[in-house]
Amino acid sequence: MQNEMMNIIKQFSDSALASAKKIGDLNLKTFETLAGKQAELVKSCVEMGTKNAEAATKVKDLSELTALQQEVTRACGEKWVANMREATEMLTSVRDELTAIMEEAAKYTQENAEQAVEAGKKAATEAVEKTTEAVEKATAEVVEMTKEAADKTVEATKKAAAKAKVA
Repeated sequence: MQNEMMNIIKQFSDSALASAKKIGDLNLKTFETLAGKQAELVKSCVEMGTKNAEAATKVKDLSELTALQQEVTRACGEKWVANMREATEMLTSVRDELTAIMEEAAKYTQENAEQAVEAGKKAATEAVEKTTEAVEKATAEVVEMTKEAADKTVEATKKAAAKAKVA
């Protein structure tokens, strides 16, 4: 009986470790993907701002400059919204994967111990919270970087407009 209990405990431990590894791998993959998407978005908006600044030096009047600024702001905003939709879809998928992992673990642990079920749910909740926290942090950073890029673009455009008025 003691060997049987040790085998059950070992199987339980192996299952728990496998689930934890799956969750860790999923969290890492999710964070890397989200960070990559955020970096692409920031890069794209900065590039648009740079192009806007360059184009601003070639405009002939203020209305042309305003139209150019509006187009860059609109394009960057659209990319940001699309990025947020993709992130939401991805997090929904991650949630479903985490749920599937936890359901598998819960099924196994119910056969062996109620206490293990509670530990699995807690681990899943913490993983989701950490993923959500990482996404919120990355989103906040992107919003800040986008705002800074937009502010720099507006500043460069104003300088270019001022130069255009002087000339």
